[in-house]
Amino acid sequence: MVATTFRAEMAQTVNRRHCIHHPLTEAWARGELSREQLARWAIEHYHYTKDLYFFYGRIIANCPIPEGRAMELDNLADEEDPTDVHNQQLLDFIAACGFDPEHAVQADPLPTTKALRDWLTLLCEKRTWQEAVAGLHVGMESQFTTICARVAPVLRDHYGFSERERRFFDTHIGADEEHGRRAYDVVERYTPPELRPRVLQAIWEGTEKRWGYFDGVYIKYVLGYNLGHQPDYPLKPH
Repeated sequence: MVATTFRAEMAQTVNRRHCIHHPLTEAWARGELSREQLARWAIEHYHYTKDLYFFYGRIIANCPIPEGRAMELDNLADEEDPTDVHNQQLLDFIAACGFDPEHAVQADPLPTTKALRDWLTLLCEKRTWQEAVAGLHVGMESQFTTICARVAPVLRDHYGFSERERRFFDTHIGADEEHGRRAYDVVERYTPPELRPRVLQAIWEGTEKRWGYFDGVYIKYVLGYNLGHQPDYPLKPH
């Protein structure tokens, strides 16, 4: 189907390379991943999200539109909620998989995760705020609510994780859906026509970087190929 509006073009760009279709997600949804493989994914996700405040802060600093800044501040408030910080939820999931989370996150991230972070740094520092919002929130973050909706029931029914242990995924079914919707709204409203091709390019890059980070986990920890020839980092039991 040919997109007829800018918003539809953005959504179509995301769906062309959505990680809901990645082999890692497919294996997860079938219950084929071990608890260590789940923990390895969570470690890479931690390295991707551990300092989102830096990326949000750069967007805020570059955005002259109050609605755009308010969106980023609300996103940051959700991520850093002192009653249950999202990255603490992720660390608790690593512990529920059977591994010491503080030791686990000392592992060097995979090259694919480093590439994602490097791209995000350049995106948020050097490009327009519209491109940054589109690449980060539309191209990457908006995918996660769908991924979580697919794997959360498997974590409950197949793996037997408790509600508290899997709350990172349940939280992001709602949170990232709202973040993604607001990002679509702001980018659609405040992107001038001449900037739209660059915004769509940023979204495409975001989908590719998320897919690449999933590739890294799948290639090394599922297929067993030593991506980047990194030394093994045994996880310490919790």
